[in-house]
Amino acid sequence: MPGAAKVTSIKCRWDSGIQIFYDSATNETVRAMAPVWFKEDFLGEGGLELGNTVDRWENVDAGNATEALLADTETGVYQLALTNTGENQDAVLYWADQTPIDVLNDVQFECRVGFSVLPTGAVSDAVAVWGMCGDHNLDKDTIVESAWFRLQATGDLLIETDDGATNTDDTDCSELLVAGEYHIYRIDFSDLSDVKFYLDGERVGSGTTHDLSGLSVASGLMQPYFSLDKTTASTAVGTMEIDYVTIWGARSSRVANS
Repeated sequence: MPGAAKVTSIKCRWDSGIQIFYDSATNETVRAMAPVWFKEDFLGEGGLELGNTVDRWENVDAGNATEALLADTETGVYQLALTNTGENQDAVLYWADQTPIDVLNDVQFECRVGFSVLPTGAVSDAVAVWGMCGDHNLDKDTIVESAWFRLQATGDLLIETDDGATNTDDTDCSELLVAGEYHIYRIDFSDLSDVKFYLDGERVGSGTTHDLSGLSVASGLMQPYFSLDKTTASTAVGTMEIDYVTIWGARSSRVANS
């Protein structure tokens, strides 16, 4: 379950000139008054619709991994899971390498994610990542542009960024995740020379600078990305639940007026 209901108190703040309404009890963003706004709550048939008109989400399904909308689940949840079959597996929810989100435009990425089963096995066996990136690859370390949270068998929350020139891997957030607990994760791209990561409204990994200033007009285009994979013939398992995804930011000046 996504978690018990809480008493909400909606407050407002301003970030990079954008008015943001948020729940002060959970730090969930309720609405941002931004030119570009995307919200997915995984409600309705398939739970994979953008504005109820255009299918956006796709899966990578390699090996015996599974990807599915959980049936009859409060507020809508999408699940990715690895099985204990000793093989390469990849369970991904993404936009099929369509990358329309320009992180050069003060973008914010937020999601609520839990793990009913934390990744198991050796550190390099089962790996989970969630955030924003360029084109998909089974080996997540070979994806050229990315900014995401990462979880491996130790349960330690890590953060990573890569702009094709500066690669900052495995920054330890000094946070140990617990199976069955949901958290709200946010990535703030408003200063690409110092991309910031937040867990339940508190900044994490601030002792390391995550520099994406090497992104270009082309490489700054990304997609939301959630993945559980194992690249060895391991029996490691893991199960990720995604409650919602929200992305907002400015509209690119490169989009011509009609």
